Amino acid sequence: MTHESLIPAKDELKMKWLSKFSVGLSLHGAELGITADEIKTTKADSDFFTGLLSYLETVATNMNSLVLYKNALISGNSIVLADVPPFSIMPVHVAVLQGVFNRARTMASTLKANPKLTAGMIQDMGLEGSEIIYDFDKIVVNAKIVMKNSHTYSYWNHQGTDAVDIKCDYGDTLGMVNVARISSVHFLDPRLPAAGVETLYKYMYRYVVKDEQVGEWSNVISIAVKGI
Repeated sequence: MTHESLIPAKDELKMKWLSKFSVGLSLHGAELGITADEIKTTKADSDFFTGLLSYLETVATNMNSLVLYKNALISGNSIVLADVPPFSIMPVHVAVLQGVFNRARTMASTLKANPKLTAGMIQDMGLEGSEIIYDFDKIVVNAKIVMKNSHTYSYWNHQGTDAVDIKCDYGDTLGMVNVARISSVHFLDPRLPAAGVETLYKYMYRYVVKDEQVGEWSNVISIAVKGI
């Protein structure tokens, strides 16, 4: 078993927590002895981290679109050059020093020891430090699969883990093979059968914590996929 710490493990949840912490700090920081420069630094950290995650999500989406475009080119479908997905440039943000969450964690620990800290301030700054218990010995990925642009799209909840390992039987002679280790909570599989061929893909999933598989493999989830 494990407990979820004050600062979440997943990047998206980290982003939300830091944003809440920054906003709460702007409301109560001065009263609790936090300097204006420290409040400004925390906001810059939050803004930069949020912008970076947004940019990474855009890059991932564009990469998936490029893979789909490449597969369509191979299959011979009619595509015009304007359909090639563009890659965006990261918007300008004020650069920050490394160790964003080390700074936030240190400041949060200091604040939690402050006798002036009230229940309302704790809530505003996300300092509750909820102790959510996960049993990693028995945990199983409850994944869902849908079709997205002719490809399989899997999604799941992170349940306090770091990643998910995915295996698939693509209906060939290789049987169940390792596909990927995914740190997000979704996966668009770029693989397709030959054009016009329909095949049953069979997926299995397992959680990963600190580079080690935990819990048990999920049941097989099957879905029919047709090449384009």
